[in-house]
Amino acid sequence: MKIALTRSQEDIQKDKVLFEREGFEVFPLPLIEEEALEFEIPSLCFDYVIFQSQKAVKYFLSKHKLKEEKIVVVGEKTKKAVEDFGYRVWAMPESYYGKEIVKLFENLQGRVLVPKSAVGRDEVIEGLKGLGLEVYAIDVYRVKEKLYDKDYLYDVLSKVDALFFASPSAVKGLIANLQKQDITRLLEKKKVLCIGKTTKDFLRKELFIEALMPEKPTIEEVVNLLKKLV
Repeated sequence: MKIALTRSQEDIQKDKVLFEREGFEVFPLPLIEEEALEFEIPSLCFDYVIFQSQKAVKYFLSKHKLKEEKIVVVGEKTKKAVEDFGYRVWAMPESYYGKEIVKLFENLQGRVLVPKSAVGRDEVIEGLKGLGLEVYAIDVYRVKEKLYDKDYLYDVLSKVDALFFASPSAVKGLIANLQKQDITRLLEKKKVLCIGKTTKDFLRKELFIEALMPEKPTIEEVVNLLKKLV
């Protein structure tokens, strides 16, 4: 089976090994690009720092050192990224979703720093503010759409049997390149997989596509799901 991976080029290089190990032919199709942003941190003492992605960890901790802040992460991959920088994670919810992070703070108070993508969702930020915490969100990187020649896209999409989306940003990248009706037609008979409920809901809303999603939002589980489909 041939599958197109649509994350950033850096992520695709890591993910393709897992797919190829199981015999899938990978077509790299990065639909997003990332760029670091300059940022300043308020000169305050923070009780907590929340990381919702490996990218937020990378772009924040490569420029700034933490002190006594308790670190909260959204999942295992983000936890490992923090540990690779030499820090210990204080808390991680069992389910890898923003609303589960908010639940961790239901009986807590304090000042929270949230390094994030410039186009990230505000569910966690608004949820924490609703609990009465003092929240400071800073944009540490930006995700933007990668544009292609249409003939090239048509060629790749005609060759693959499946596509994998890891974020709404990648879906937006496809929409930035092609008309929605053309996307729907091109993907009509292909398997579309995604890594989480947010991306699944976005595909349904924007393209009326019902994507397949593993129970646990990891690349390994996406590969396992694809194996079952084959």
